[in-house]
Amino acid sequence: MIDSTNLLDVRNLRKFFPIRSKGLFRRRIATIKAVNDVSFTLRAGQTLGLVGESGCGKTTCARTILRALEPTGGKVLLARSPGQVDLARLAPRQLKPRRTEMQMIFQ
Repeated sequence: MIDSTNLLDVRNLRKFFPIRSKGLFRRRIATIKAVNDVSFTLRAGQTLGLVGESGCGKTTCARTILRALEPTGGKVLLARSPGQVDLARLAPRQLKPRRTEMQMIFQ
């Protein structure tokens, strides 16, 4: 549960990419689990850095939080006045005004 000091609460975030067969009947043959069960809380005044090996899912995680990629599952709760909003569930037109409040900063 997000409280008044939490700016962002990410719970069980998942982003999977299906691998499909070639040909006329493109069926799913495998799934790449790029982000699987990521959870963290960012409080007011804190700084968060995602670190890890190349290809471990850092950028995919950030893009999924910002909804540049659609999440497969999980919650992304952003503190709003009053209450909170789940970015993972917003329609694109509801998400657009919130994009000015969010950004990724690459090293």
